[in-house]
Amino acid sequence: MAYAYQPQQAWHPYPVRTTAPISLHVVAIFQYLGGVLMLGAAALLALAAARVGPAWDLPAGYGGVTVRPDTLTVATYAVIGTIGLVGLIAIVLGRKLQNGRNWVRVLLTLLNGLSVLGGVYQGYVTGAAYAATLVSVAFPLLFVILLNTRAARGWCHHRTY
Repeated sequence: MAYAYQPQQAWHPYPVRTTAPISLHVVAIFQYLGGVLMLGAAALLALAAARVGPAWDLPAGYGGVTVRPDTLTVATYAVIGTIGLVGLIAIVLGRKLQNGRNWVRVLLTLLNGLSVLGGVYQGYVTGAAYAATLVSVAFPLLFVILLNTRAARGWCHHRTY
């Protein structure tokens, strides 16, 4: 007995998607860029601390303080390690966000929301120029909006949008 149609696949309540929505891709790309820049800054500081490259001594009489690599302390290396660790964390958070982890979406929303509030507060207290306040608030506010789109919430909850 022959059938006129092919067997159908199992029914899914939501359509199956394989990639995150573009809103999450944009936020993840900026996370990657920030992480790579932090790792680059840590590498440059480590090279400067290891005396690789030209010497950056200040001229005599300039503030009375000259810092040379041989006077570096353990705190300098701790700062370099912390900057590198923050860069790695940013890259990991971007990857987890693309994979659809809801806790990362919530965490990044909270951190960007705090950044928006801090930028607005700084503009209010210091009386900074309108453009400077707008620049310090624009990207975090954009990321909060992108992290809370319907597609982003759907991807993090159901792996679809």
